[in-house]
Amino acid sequence: MPTPKELINLYQGEYFKKRTDRGYADYTSDKIYRSVISTLEKNLRDLNFFSWEKKLDKKNLLEVGCAAGHAVEYFSRRGWNALGIDIAQEMVAAGKAKGRPLLYADFLTHDFGSSRFGLITHWATLEHLPQAEEFLKKMASLLSPQGKIFLSTCNTGYFARRYKNMWRYLNVPEHVFYFNKKSLRLLAQKCGLYLTHSFSYGSGYTARPGAGFLYRLKKRVFDFLARYLHLGDMLVVCLERK
Repeated sequence: MPTPKELINLYQGEYFKKRTDRGYADYTSDKIYRSVISTLEKNLRDLNFFSWEKKLDKKNLLEVGCAAGHAVEYFSRRGWNALGIDIAQEMVAAGKAKGRPLLYADFLTHDFGSSRFGLITHWATLEHLPQAEEFLKKMASLLSPQGKIFLSTCNTGYFARRYKNMWRYLNVPEHVFYFNKKSLRLLAQKCGLYLTHSFSYGSGYTARPGAGFLYRLKKRVFDFLARYLHLGDMLVVCLERK
């Protein structure tokens, strides 16, 4: 297991600037912003977010692991009182320079005072955390009554088993824990949460400009199976307090 200092250092400098086997290519670019928001909206639709949102009087949101705050800006534009927190100092600074309400801080040690949130989001971050249980427990404690946690993480489903050590999300050392629906449900229960909705997506067939007909057909078929048979590389869940 990497040390806390080693993990923090992983997410500075080149991690968000230069595409390698891990990390992002220029995370602050418009291209990445559009990609993040496109995936976000798909996940929100499948979590029945938009119909739930209409019923809310107060809309307070916390994003744990916000990076440059792309999603925080999205929710802010929808009228949410949104706040993001992350340990990636350069990304938080870049987001704040765009006027996004972000905190450069350690989520586990930061004092939120009396603040409570109707929605806490945690996208593709839980697999990075040695203290996954502590993170979920604190998120649960920060939920307002009838609040929800929307969370996504790598799913050790069919494609993980098929590709084994060649699986695209087998990223070491930053991915320290892996989950499936069963293990994530058990972890949530330990934290006083229960899983109310889940789905998966992603087959490993990534979008390729100029890809031939056969590749595009395979991608369409496997993406369909990943989604509707709960086999995908990514697992998305909604958690609520017991």
